[in-house]
Amino acid sequence: LLVSLLGESTAVGVSRRAAFRQGLSLGVSAAVVSCGGFAGPAWAAPTPGGGKAKCSNVEECREAGEARFAELEQERGALVRLGQGISYRERARGSGEVEAQEGDTLQVSFSVYTGSGNFMYGIPTREPGARDGGETYTVRLGNHDVPVAVERALIGAKRGSVRLIEMTPALGFATSDWRPMPATFAGKQRVERYRKLLTGNGLQPGYNAVLLFEAEVQKIQR
Repeated sequence: LLVSLLGESTAVGVSRRAAFRQGLSLGVSAAVVSCGGFAGPAWAAPTPGGGKAKCSNVEECREAGEARFAELEQERGALVRLGQGISYRERARGSGEVEAQEGDTLQVSFSVYTGSGNFMYGIPTREPGARDGGETYTVRLGNHDVPVAVERALIGAKRGSVRLIEMTPALGFATSDWRPMPATFAGKQRVERYRKLLTGNGLQPGYNAVLLFEAEVQKIQR
């Protein structure tokens, strides 16, 4: 007897590559493990000793799985769907009374990831050996300094807000003339590989691969 919990199928995950590699994407597909003779969710509630809680029947396994799923959802942050393939996770809510609106100028730090969570580039850079100088990127909402999906997802953000945004190619970098561009050679190579993935290489057709854009609002000017 198998018990499974199916989450959203979208590819947005928790922030930072380490968490992505743990498989904590926005759409958690449920694996099953043996649990006291029954099949239970792979994220069954941990015991104090670090193992997984045992359950004696299907109902207990289901309840343990749902509880763990709720914990993971809370850790990931609230999911907001904006339509047209745009969604984001509110990783940090920020503070203050000022909420970003179209026309505002924002100072943001950001990281761009593939849909599977592999780091591409960001500001400040995270390349090996690079120093974090506290650099930020200037975004005027409505000016397409960032992809349209990112602009829409930043509306309502406060200082300190961290939002992990999923963007489809249709509302991705093509809408901002591929801004912001990476400053490092490695970052430029990764972007070039992504562009070839979209267009195909003559032997294989293009693929509408989503990207993840994690933005932290450092300052809002009105």
